[in-house]
Amino acid sequence: MNATRIPENDHCYANTKWLLKLRWVAVIGQLVTILGSTWLFQMEIPMAWAMASVIGVTLVSNLLLMFWSNRWQQPQTSLTNEYPSRSWSLILGLVLILDMLSLTTLLFATGGPNNPFSLFFFVNLSLSALLLNRYWAWAITALTFCCYFFLMYQHHPIAQLNLGLETIRSTGQISIMQKGLLASFVTCACVIVYFLTRLTDELHNQQIQIRRAQLLQSNSDKVEALGTLAAGTAHELATPLSTIAIVAKDVEQAFEKHPPNFPGAEDVIDDVHLIRSELDRCRKIIDRMSSHAGDTIGESIGPVSVEEISMRTLDGIADSDRVELSLPEAVKEQFLSVPAEALCQAMRAIIQNGIDADGSGSPIEVTVSDVGDSLQWLIKDQGDGMSNEQLRRVSEPFFTTKPPGKGMGLGVFLARNVVGRLGGSIEFETRPEKGTTVRLKLPKS
Repeated sequence: MNATRIPENDHCYANTKWLLKLRWVAVIGQLVTILGSTWLFQMEIPMAWAMASVIGVTLVSNLLLMFWSNRWQQPQTSLTNEYPSRSWSLILGLVLILDMLSLTTLLFATGGPNNPFSLFFFVNLSLSALLLNRYWAWAITALTFCCYFFLMYQHHPIAQLNLGLETIRSTGQISIMQKGLLASFVTCACVIVYFLTRLTDELHNQQIQIRRAQLLQSNSDKVEALGTLAAGTAHELATPLSTIAIVAKDVEQAFEKHPPNFPGAEDVIDDVHLIRSELDRCRKIIDRMSSHAGDTIGESIGPVSVEEISMRTLDGIADSDRVELSLPEAVKEQFLSVPAEALCQAMRAIIQNGIDADGSGSPIEVTVSDVGDSLQWLIKDQGDGMSNEQLRRVSEPFFTTKPPGKGMGLGVFLARNVVGRLGGSIEFETRPEKGTTVRLKLPKS
């Protein structure tokens, strides 16, 4: 990922911006309500200083929240500066708890459940369910129950706001009306939080699926572009390489009919033979390039045994004698419905990377096993391993840890694309100086 912020942080930041706006509206609304009630309706509101303090705390906390969110949303210079999304949830959760306590304090001073604005408990609950995960939402819901019961137990009455709900503390008992209000409050709160958390979970899962589809489409576009490039390159190189092959063959035949007698002639003849063999190798590579770009064009998907896949994979690997294949009898005759050549090419790329990574000549272990509903190829080398940065970028196209001229950085990218299309996965485990283990899994047919 090349972005400076992870997507989850972007989502939390957007939620924070909305919460900031709503809290500014709440501050203004509270001031207008208090001033309007005092001046227009001539209501006597006790504990005015406490209410002003609560509004002041909300104001200051919103300024701090705005500063904090802007601080951590500034473009970072590296991925190590990303702020974990769980910290966003913690901050938002604490802010919403503060808002719940602030609302409880304001209602405590203005009639408690007799105050029509007690319905704003449901607004805070809705925000909690929309902005936070289900654990935070239910925790704040439990706090809300406690706050509402506390207001029924004790609050400062307001003469103009009297629905006949006396405090439980003053009567010493819970009336039928209070029991009904508590039951309806708890029921409504649970229904709101339950369905809103379900809705947010579904939306989150949908966003994940959309991102996954976008990533797959992006990879597909890259593979298509690489296929076009490979086919074009193969077409352009075919003619000059054919010409070179004809000329080299003529020279080889001429030397065979009329052996030269100048010094070093044998070395020249050996060089001509080498040119011929390398040209044959280039021809095979071009044939693969013209038809292979993650999926072999025109290749049908059919049942292929695990043994055949493993053997065909090894046949196309340079230094295949370094590969130690462990293939249990119980796995050999299992079949997979796959495009055989495309899959074998993907596995060759992974195994060849292991061979190239270990210059000591140590064996590359390839173990095939049955793991439940999948078949697994475990490919282990004893090379230098990869750093965390290299591991993070290992499947990016044109990224390679090999020296210049030794690789283009497409093997892992194409392999992951092929295996992913077959419903499988490729995972890398590495430790510096301890080598790399690649776990390739394919679902059974």
